[in-house]
Amino acid sequence: MKLDDQPVKTDFDFGWKAWRKKRPDADLALQHQRGSILEVGCGTCELYRFLRAQGWNGDYYGIDLQRYEGYEYPEDIKLIIGDAFDVEFPPADTVVLYSILEHVDDPRRLLNKALEHCQHNVLIDVPKRNEELWTYGILEYHQLDKTHKHCGFSTEELKALINASGGTITAYEEWGAVTALAGTRLWNNLAPKAIIWLLARIFSSKTFYGEMWCDVTPAIRIADSANSLEE
Repeated sequence: MKLDDQPVKTDFDFGWKAWRKKRPDADLALQHQRGSILEVGCGTCELYRFLRAQGWNGDYYGIDLQRYEGYEYPEDIKLIIGDAFDVEFPPADTVVLYSILEHVDDPRRLLNKALEHCQHNVLIDVPKRNEELWTYGILEYHQLDKTHKHCGFSTEELKALINASGGTITAYEEWGAVTALAGTRLWNNLAPKAIIWLLARIFSSKTFYGEMWCDVTPAIRIADSANSLEE
């Protein structure tokens, strides 16, 4: 083994470079987009492919730190390679921040920049932190992804982040239902059947969600719209 070889695997594919199946937030993007789209953290532009397949024909801009080798990119997109904090955002009706705020050190700064540059709205999707699951030994994927800066957002933290960034939530959904019973299957050969039965009873009526999605509008524009109506 060479000195610079890594003896332990450190690069894992969590499935985001190429979707294994359609994500529910893709449908939400189709429903709530207002025209042209700027996707920050676009990856390999899977969202663009989905939207085009559904008949959406607006302009699409994608920003990412790099162009990923081994993946074909659509020819009719405008791809910008660089740090989202440094590059200039092109004008777009809707800015999409899907699975990106958990990857940056200053999510408020990025969201604020998106709100300042969008013509209408910003669509957000972030992992939801369910600490109650952890107490029962059930891990969430964002605890394992080393590219994440933290272990997801609580509902209160997301709302506070949006408010501090100058946004107002106009639509909110949670998706990716996870029942805590899924975790008990990991223990079938490790825990007494009585414990598994007890956990099943405790969690049978509870459902947790792994993702939070929001449609966010700049608060100042909502206020301006309200003032115009009053006049």
